[in-house]
Amino acid sequence: MPSNPDAAPDNTGAAASVSPGAAAEMVQWWQQVRTLAGDQLQLLTLEGQRVATSMVALVVCGLLTGLLALTLWFGALAQVIILAQYSQLSMAQAVGLAMVINLSGLWFVLRRCRYYSSLLRFPATMQSLRVFNQTDGNGAQ
Repeated sequence: MPSNPDAAPDNTGAAASVSPGAAAEMVQWWQQVRTLAGDQLQLLTLEGQRVATSMVALVVCGLLTGLLALTLWFGALAQVIILAQYSQLSMAQAVGLAMVINLSGLWFVLRRCRYYSSLLRFPATMQSLRVFNQTDGNGAQ
């Protein structure tokens, strides 16, 4: 039992001192970690720039593709109208036929948009969360 209960305990023998060689190794290791982290950050930055450039190129190519597809569509409709007139249809009937073709194309595109918009709701993730909440609420396993 210590003679003075208010005195701080003597910890000189309890903690092991760090040797100078170990401290030098720790400093060297820390510098290597900093260098590697800096290299990884620089690589991430360069890849981010490449991704941004690629995204811009994809958007521009997508717009050009859309314009070319639109002109192709107009050309196909013009061909339908000319063919319809050639087969003894009146101009109004030929334009009506072109409108029906346009409406069927619109119907197809809207169905595809509806399908892809349903995927934006993350259906598999929502299902897994629903299953997780049901098992958690019933006294999880």
